[in-house]
Amino acid sequence: MLSSLKDIQGLPLNDSQQMFNLKCAEANFYSSVTGNKLSDQIPVNAHYWWSNVRQCVRFRDATVSIQQHDAPTVFLELSPHLVLATSIGECYQSISSQPLILPTLKRKENEQITLLTSLAQLTTSSHVWQQYFQTRDILPIIDNEQLYDDFPLYTFDLSSCWYELKDSVMTRLANRIPIHPLLGVRQLTGQTSATWKSLLNINLPQYAYLKEHKIQDTILFPAVAYLELVTAAYRQLFLSSDNKQSSTVLKQIKFMKPLGLSEHELIEVFTQIVIPVREWFVYSRPWTSAGSDCMHSSGMASVDVVDSFIDPETLNQYSLREFTLHAHGYIEMGDVQQKLTTLLSTFPTYNAWSTSDVTSIYTHLSTRGYQYGPSFQNIQSLCGTTSTVIAQIHTNIDAIINLSSYHLLHPSLLDSFMQLPLTLLPGADTTFIPVSIHKFIAMSKVNTSHSNVELRGKYHDAMFSLSQE
Repeated sequence: MLSSLKDIQGLPLNDSQQMFNLKCAEANFYSSVTGNKLSDQIPVNAHYWWSNVRQCVRFRDATVSIQQHDAPTVFLELSPHLVLATSIGECYQSISSQPLILPTLKRKENEQITLLTSLAQLTTSSHVWQQYFQTRDILPIIDNEQLYDDFPLYTFDLSSCWYELKDSVMTRLANRIPIHPLLGVRQLTGQTSATWKSLLNINLPQYAYLKEHKIQDTILFPAVAYLELVTAAYRQLFLSSDNKQSSTVLKQIKFMKPLGLSEHELIEVFTQIVIPVREWFVYSRPWTSAGSDCMHSSGMASVDVVDSFIDPETLNQYSLREFTLHAHGYIEMGDVQQKLTTLLSTFPTYNAWSTSDVTSIYTHLSTRGYQYGPSFQNIQSLCGTTSTVIAQIHTNIDAIINLSSYHLLHPSLLDSFMQLPLTLLPGADTTFIPVSIHKFIAMSKVNTSHSNVELRGKYHDAMFSLSQE
């Protein structure tokens, strides 16, 4: 190896034309061979490199010389790995100040991240900026103070910055359809089936009413809310040009598993309509399973969108691992003229019993395991026979948030539709939850400006009629 160094002359260049950069040529060169600063009169020739290989490395002497002459505050090590940081730190133990020691590369770590991180740390030093400005051609034109005045005078916020995510792009660039409070945003990431996603946080004001839908001390997502989800999704897909909405018919509705809600966990709800087979699904998953490497304190990140929702089979496979299927059914599409079966004319004109005691009504339901809160206690009076019942419903519509966004009645009001038959069921200690609905017909968007609703039901055939006063 030494023989290969014999032709190195190491003499300083006198011709400035041969120098690749005049400013770089002015850099100070400290040698661990001599332990001092090298002048232009000392050639870095074959003998110098022979000494570098054979003699003691005078690293500490060279570092002390750097302290005495330049007093640097930052060391940038140009090497495949950071190996001199500990030695430089030990050399500075005798003085009060400690320099910033940065790497350019680290073994087995991302090169770009390492280099950019070091560059970012360099920019926090005023000495580095001062040196930068002194080596720029703009210095004679613009005064230093003027340059520094352009920088913020306050401390930089070191918290994570928000960057536009996939969900944000979908919200911003999607068709300008008002976002439904429960349905959420349609996912435009390659799904062949129309899919919407919403994030339920029952601690937020618009979802706080859901905390009052408790059955056997568990907060459950109302079954009627699934009907609202599918109706809203269907009408987003098939909104006519004149904004007139035809009837929506949902049939063979199956409630597979109740969706439990918690104040301590966020839940994502996915609504999917498979147009070719006219089938719909409602899934959920805990928001934490969507990805733990989010760089923001709230909202949804790009990792929350599962790009593998490309067909129903894949979605069903996913549901076995982290998704839960809660409800599914079918939609009758096309210009369907429905003949509603009404109970208005079939009800008897006499009443075997009646009550206007709201407290007793919901006390009776509470004994059966239905701990409805004030938002879901909307039945004002009941009357009927042993197999039929008529209920008068009233609610304070002014207290409902985003009322006009719902296509059916608000879930807190529509849930009375499910509460009504519970008053007819025999027994006093059995809790029932809905498992299926044969057919649900919504003729048009309900006029939610009415606060009074009449419900009629029969126990034996499980058919109900809905009308407004």
